Amino acid sequence: MQPPFPCPVETWRNDTYEAISPSRPELSVAGKTVVIIGAGGGIGQETALAFAAAGASTIALLGRTETTLEETASKIKAVNKCLPAVHVADVTNEADLNKAAAIIGKWHILVISCGWCPTPSPLVASGVGDWWAGYEVNVKGTLLAAKTFLPTADRPNAAFLSVISDISFMPAAHLLGLSSYITANLAKGKIFEFLAAENPDVFVATMHPGMVDTDNFRRSGATPENLPMDTAQLPAHFLVWLASPEAAFLRGRCASANWDVEELKALRAKYTDSLFMSFGSKGLP
Repeated sequence: MQPPFPCPVETWRNDTYEAISPSRPELSVAGKTVVIIGAGGGIGQETALAFAAAGASTIALLGRTETTLEETASKIKAVNKCLPAVHVADVTNEADLNKAAAIIGKWHILVISCGWCPTPSPLVASGVGDWWAGYEVNVKGTLLAAKTFLPTADRPNAAFLSVISDISFMPAAHLLGLSSYITANLAKGKIFEFLAAENPDVFVATMHPGMVDTDNFRRSGATPENLPMDTAQLPAHFLVWLASPEAAFLRGRCASANWDVEELKALRAKYTDSLFMSFGSKGLP
């Protein structure tokens, strides 16, 4: 389809395709330990299944609800002989994360897939607790995940990735009620740029997942009827590609799962020689 949003490539993807397929030998994660934070449903669950299909030897599933994590584990067992490990953990609880990290030990790929969109409301009319919950999960959760897990990364072979809903390019007038979610995701994106700069021996990048019908999507007040919706497999498989050597040029940057990766690779120089797809005010002389 034609890109409905600003796009640096010509081809806009809504579903998975061969170049990002977990079955591609070039994207194999055989022998690797993969950690998925927010693995109980939606994009996180599909991401766990994608890395299972790519041959991960160990998959650690983190989330707040044991029943949904066990559901993900059951689905993994159907596509991969590895034994997934379930860790009930709240990303905003440092003790939970420390406990899980101590058990998991060395890891190769970590994906933060959890996020929280507070109830849409004008900023000054929002309950402070509800509004701040967006920062607790999206910002504090990112900080705690980094502090907890980066010390046990299998450097220099580790990839620290995150799903980040960046629609901040749209005018605020088109996003009324979403001030917590949008600004928290902007902060999260900048945190990942710092992590990339401060950890040169770890591949760090973020990915906008597109429009996927998840609980968080529904909490934003959005409905799929009038939007260019994407399958959950698209961002999940894109993350498998993002963890591969083919995506090395995206270090410290953000890319959208909707962007065709073959065309994206042609923009390698634009990513590495400029501030393209970094977060902040652009256009200054």
